[in-house]
Amino acid sequence: MTDDPHDPLAPLRAAEGRLQGRLGVHASRLDGSDPVAYHADETFPSASTIKVYVLQALFERVAAGELRLEQERVLRADDQVTGSGVLKSLAPDRPYTLHDLARLMIIVSDNTATNLLIDTVGLERVNAVIPSHGWRDSHLAGLLQRTTDPEGNKTSASVTSPRDLHDYFRRLWAGELLDARLTATAQAIYRDQQFTDQLGRYLPFDPYSTETGQDDVRIASKSGSIRGVRNDAGVIEGPRGAFVLAITTRGCPDTRFHPDNLGSIVLSEVARVLYQHYLG
Repeated sequence: MTDDPHDPLAPLRAAEGRLQGRLGVHASRLDGSDPVAYHADETFPSASTIKVYVLQALFERVAAGELRLEQERVLRADDQVTGSGVLKSLAPDRPYTLHDLARLMIIVSDNTATNLLIDTVGLERVNAVIPSHGWRDSHLAGLLQRTTDPEGNKTSASVTSPRDLHDYFRRLWAGELLDARLTATAQAIYRDQQFTDQLGRYLPFDPYSTETGQDDVRIASKSGSIRGVRNDAGVIEGPRGAFVLAITTRGCPDTRFHPDNLGSIVLSEVARVLYQHYLG
């Protein structure tokens, strides 16, 4: 990752210094080789990256025949919560399929859709699925945006680690977590992600060009943001191959929800370093 073979993590140490907080990274090639790990086993506030485990639990219940992606759940007015997403702004008392709710949860990080899925799948079921795959640092605290302090932050935060997020995406892309049909469905959802600015900021990536088939660099990911925290994890695919990455932060003094948030910029710099290492 650097010209200095004696300190291959130097770029990450420098990025953490600019962050003025804590940085965690775990990355590798798709087969798990050539790993890069920096505070990878530490626990970080998950923000919306916790939603990947909700998706996994949902798809496992579908695989078991307990739920169907085509079945519907009605959105009620008291289901609508603040934060990211679009369901909070739409008329209630109409049904959505579980597949549509899953797509909204990941593609636009919809908190209301997430809560409907948590309620459908079961909080205990999600938290049972997580350790069953060896993800020991992750836990879903409860419904999103339901317990907040005066600043709008959750007082009981869900958590995860770079190691867990990396392992989830690596194994999903390897087809180890679900059958072939559900694996393809999950991968397609992540490839339709619309929040790609953090990972893609400094990469040769244009989401519109990718969507229209004019570019072959694709980001399949899930991000998460709360005050002082910017996370992102997924798979970056390019003409020279693909790699898995998970980047987490905490304690950044910049608490703005703004494109130039310091945590977002540092995360983007780390994504660029990893892209150059694996695909540059």
